[in-house]
Amino acid sequence: MATTNGITTLGSRTFLFGGASGIDTSALVTAAYNSRKLEADRIDVQIQSNTARYNAFSQMQTLANNVKTTLSNVAKNYSILAQNNNLFDQRTGSMSTNTAVSAATLLDVSLNPGTELGNHEVTVVQKGYEHRVGSTGSMTSATTALGYTGSFDLGVAGKTASTISVTSGMTLNDLAAAINATSTTSGVKATVAKVSETDYQLVLTGTDINKQIQVTNISGDDVLQNIGITSGGTFTNELQAAQGAILKVDGINYSRDSNTISDIITGVTFTVKNQDPATTVTVAVQNDNSTIKAGIQDFMDAYNELRDFIKAQQVVGDGGDVSEGAVLFGDSILATLNNSLQGMLGGSYGSGGTNLSSLRGVGITMDVNNKLVMDETIFDAALIDKFSQVRDIFQTQVSVDNTNFRMTKNTSSATSMSFAMDITMNGDGTVATATVGGSSDFDISGNTITGKTGTAYEGMTFAYIGTADTTVNINLAGGLADSLTTLMNKYTDSLTGDITKEMNSITSQNVLLQSRADRVLERAAAYRDNLIDKYANFEAQLARAQTVLAQLRALTGQNDDD
Repeated sequence: MATTNGITTLGSRTFLFGGASGIDTSALVTAAYNSRKLEADRIDVQIQSNTARYNAFSQMQTLANNVKTTLSNVAKNYSILAQNNNLFDQRTGSMSTNTAVSAATLLDVSLNPGTELGNHEVTVVQKGYEHRVGSTGSMTSATTALGYTGSFDLGVAGKTASTISVTSGMTLNDLAAAINATSTTSGVKATVAKVSETDYQLVLTGTDINKQIQVTNISGDDVLQNIGITSGGTFTNELQAAQGAILKVDGINYSRDSNTISDIITGVTFTVKNQDPATTVTVAVQNDNSTIKAGIQDFMDAYNELRDFIKAQQVVGDGGDVSEGAVLFGDSILATLNNSLQGMLGGSYGSGGTNLSSLRGVGITMDVNNKLVMDETIFDAALIDKFSQVRDIFQTQVSVDNTNFRMTKNTSSATSMSFAMDITMNGDGTVATATVGGSSDFDISGNTITGKTGTAYEGMTFAYIGTADTTVNINLAGGLADSLTTLMNKYTDSLTGDITKEMNSITSQNVLLQSRADRVLERAAAYRDNLIDKYANFEAQLARAQTVLAQLRALTGQNDDD
């Protein structure tokens, strides 16, 4: 509503206020309207406060998810399909030789996660080569018709030979193109080598190592003999004999029809670059400590960012007033998450005893702001000297005494458990029952065994693929990364997380509050319209009375109030 010189505009309606009475009825309407919409203003403030809390929870959820993401490669992976993709399974290697020859000129080595640690002595006795032959004699042009008509079958051993048909109008380039058109099937490629301005040669190369090029079923003109590739059924110019690769690994000679060899040592792939029978390469398979350290530091950085956020929500000024930005001050979700984190980070993990069992033991402590800091000297030494103990602090270790049984999922909060599971089978090979101490604390589905909600085994899933009744002894030593991941899921899960549920609750509250505010504004607007109509009618009646009074004064000749 806008008012100028007594003229008030409300939407498409325009009114003249106070013209007859001299009363500022516009101000009266505005005051009454503002009084009626005061509740809506208070609701708007509440909505703004809720929105600020929602945004803060959203930020906390993002930061907590960042912590969970950095832990994904630290925590143990229980998937059957991806058993060795965590940081502690990563491998690196080093190579050295017993001569002045650089190992990198002889071999490339790649290592799969989980490869067994150790040293291997490798000698490249022979590099593998493809068969390569060339033509002899002199062909002065690659674009002049050869003048031959015939056909032949061409291929390498082990592949399907292709029939190459030659017409009299074909050039040397055309012949090479015809051979290359079937190289995928035949295993033979062709190139035309320009030796000089007046000397062109056809070169045939096998696509597979240690496979001989073969020419059969010649009919018509013997094209390859006529251009100097063959003579009397043999190749006239063998540029490279076909031969396999030979590696001597830990004292044993291995022959392969490839320079890329991955079936000698499990998890190790050798790529032969050059041969040198006089040089021995020592390949050392080691833990990738630098990658592990970087992954742990990523986790620490993510945690410290979350810690900065939590601290910012707990700020109280010198006068005891809560900081304006601390919209989650005193919030129970924030408080319980913070307390849980502090408890877990200060807890003990692994097998205990004389082994390392805490973050402090590997050089990771908290500063005065409860942020994680690393003493790199201590951490590096622990990785080198006590690798498995460092791993056990971060990763849950599960051992069982039955090769047909394994844990496939663990989102439990258990830190250390040992129990014997009695399993009975159905006649169709599925699990009938799974009990611990006579208690049936598990749900069964086929061969999958899942801990029931509310039991000590909640969050654990196992698989048994045996066929006979059995008892499996299970030992579980919890790791920090697994425990923290479970904690983060409790708060950040997109459906059941505590933060998610609170954000959904705030959204629902704001929808209801906005609906209330809209109704208040509607009633206030209706009241305002009613007042406008009343005051407008009052002004109109007063104006008419003043007109009648003026007429009476004119008739009676009276100009005063008498």
